[in-house]
Amino acid sequence: MTTGTAPFRPACKTINMNQSNDTSVNELFKAHPIPMWIYDLETLAFLAVNNAAVAHYGYSEAEFLARTIVDLRPPEDLPKLYENLRNAPPDKLQKSGTWRHRIKDGTLIDVDITSHPLVFQGRACRFLLAHDVTERVQAQQRIARLNRVYALLSGINSAIVRIRDREALFKEACRLATMEGGFLSAWVTVVDPADGALSVVAQAGQGIPLRTLRADAPWPAQRAVQEHQAVICNDIGNDAGAVSEPMRADLLARGVRAAAAFPLLLSNRPVAVLSLFAGVADTFDEDELKVLNELAGDLAFALLFFDREKQLSYLSYHDMLTALPNRRLFHDRLVQLLHVSKREQQPVAIVLLNVDRFAQLNDALGRHAGDALLAHVARRLEGGLPGFYNISRIGGDSFALTLSELACLEDAAAVLEQRIFATLDQPFSLDGKEVRISTRAGLAVFPADGEDAETLFKHAEVALRNAKSSGQRYLFYAPRMNAALAARVALENELQSALECGQFAMYYQPRIDTRSGRIVSAEALIRWQHPVRGLVGPVEFIGLAEETGLIRPIGAWVIDAVCAQQAAWLAAGQPVVPVAINLSAVQCAYAGLFATISDAIVRHGVATRHIEFELTETAVMNNPEEAARNLQALKQLGVLLSLDDFGTGYSSLAQLKRFPFDFVKIDRSFIAGLPDDAEDAAIAAAIIAMAHSLNLRVVAEGVETAAQRDFLRQLGCDELQGFFFSRPVPAQSFAALLADDRALGCGGR
Repeated sequence: MTTGTAPFRPACKTINMNQSNDTSVNELFKAHPIPMWIYDLETLAFLAVNNAAVAHYGYSEAEFLARTIVDLRPPEDLPKLYENLRNAPPDKLQKSGTWRHRIKDGTLIDVDITSHPLVFQGRACRFLLAHDVTERVQAQQRIARLNRVYALLSGINSAIVRIRDREALFKEACRLATMEGGFLSAWVTVVDPADGALSVVAQAGQGIPLRTLRADAPWPAQRAVQEHQAVICNDIGNDAGAVSEPMRADLLARGVRAAAAFPLLLSNRPVAVLSLFAGVADTFDEDELKVLNELAGDLAFALLFFDREKQLSYLSYHDMLTALPNRRLFHDRLVQLLHVSKREQQPVAIVLLNVDRFAQLNDALGRHAGDALLAHVARRLEGGLPGFYNISRIGGDSFALTLSELACLEDAAAVLEQRIFATLDQPFSLDGKEVRISTRAGLAVFPADGEDAETLFKHAEVALRNAKSSGQRYLFYAPRMNAALAARVALENELQSALECGQFAMYYQPRIDTRSGRIVSAEALIRWQHPVRGLVGPVEFIGLAEETGLIRPIGAWVIDAVCAQQAAWLAAGQPVVPVAINLSAVQCAYAGLFATISDAIVRHGVATRHIEFELTETAVMNNPEEAARNLQALKQLGVLLSLDDFGTGYSSLAQLKRFPFDFVKIDRSFIAGLPDDAEDAAIAAAIIAMAHSLNLRVVAEGVETAAQRDFLRQLGCDELQGFFFSRPVPAQSFAALLADDRALGCGGR
């Protein structure tokens, strides 16, 4: 058998060995305990082999002599063989190192090769000794592998000392497994405690498609979770049951020949699995597994340490009864909040809450019921307030909150009344019994009452003590804030009384057709006929009405009053025009608004074409989806709809396509500068043009001069409203204007 390679013809200054005339040498050759042979340098064919070679390699002498030295080499080693033959010294002994040979049964062995040239049977040959060192090589490889896994163990222990994050530790463990441990790939999968499903959270080395991680496909990590012990697959190619067939194909295609999965156990419960993949079969021997199991134990210990550290940290910053942040964490968050608020110049209030007579409740109900009550209070506060309120239990029966994102400091009182007291005033159920509590509060505001957390907290405590001693539900630290609060409470009571005593009246401001100057519609505007202060405009009380919820009954009164007035004019045979009623954002959010409107229209028998509703951009854009539904429902009644104060909110004309408006009202802030202000002029022109393109009529409010009237007329504005034509007037005066039917704003006001 030949190889087809170029012949090797060294100049042989060698021993002449002839089988026929040197029997003693031949017998020595045959009997030598180390495998030896002679091969032809040109054909590479075996010319002689000794008994040790026959015994060691498993071939008979005849089988040997029918082969070449190439047949003993694995194919991947042939380039190295040919290079060695070319570089062999022509007349010297050569120690060519350790080679791999394949014996008859297919096993690869490691041999140390020593050879020298000679002439045999008249041919240039080479005499070779093949000393089997497989056990030594394997021992060296085991030592090398152990050194790598010990280095891996050392690296991971070092990582455990410096890393305090679970996922970061997993990523570092995978990196070390491939860089220090020499593994082809490493994964960490975490176990879902609910269903035991595994998901990869860290990976290094060769990527393996995640599609192989199907829940119904067996693989070592799943078995490790189920069996609570390491699972080894030392020969993926031949161990069909170790992994699913798709996964086995993927692994073999990537050169993976062995895999092992080590569960990370906490309280004998697997929480994660470290999976290692090697490129050599039988990698995971007993010695290596001992080290790797120790490594998995160290990782599990680290996870236990992390959990305990996290628990200790939680206990340091949270109240165990309510799970709310404690006083320490409240203080830390308050410091951060004040830092941001100082930079952004935003007011902040802190509120200290106390449950009245909690000690007596605790004695009457029992300690366990008292604890349950405090837990219920905490849940109520968390459920009724967004997370940025920073709710904390600061001790005993006391809680603390921070109020930020306030438009003004007076809003803190509204939040306290409407969001905090309102939810805590509802009864609690304890062991089937209904329990009601009362709470008091003290407030301190930043920066007026202090510019640091300690000062603010101390002043809030003073305010709480003052509230308790004075019998007030709550007090601010600053006397001026309490004075403002008292005035606000008084105004709220007066508003309630005004509603009950019929002190409200409706005024009407005409809207003028731009071309003719005649009244074509009107806006209904509420006035308060205060018994002491006289006529009070809506600016002074509508905001408070919205905060306190009184806007709902007041708004219902307005709707009823306008419908009643329209019905009265119609019954008297007087001319009528559509009258617009303003709806606030609070009213629009009220589920009973539609019923209130339809009931008033039906009860008074008013044609819906005589009623219009004006909504501000804020009311519409707070919840565009809900607004679109509500507006469609109103439109089905047949009423007209206007978008008021356009340009001051967050909508755009493009968004108007979603809503069934009939009118757009240009806010007075864009009218004031006309016609001289170029920017206001451009905005007004753009709004009119775009609204007309959407088939919407345009009303300009706040018109006060003839120049403004003339400019808006040139732009094609449809209706005008403002003092230039008429101030808001009582119903009788408005009826007279309609009956007069003359053009307004032609000869002055």
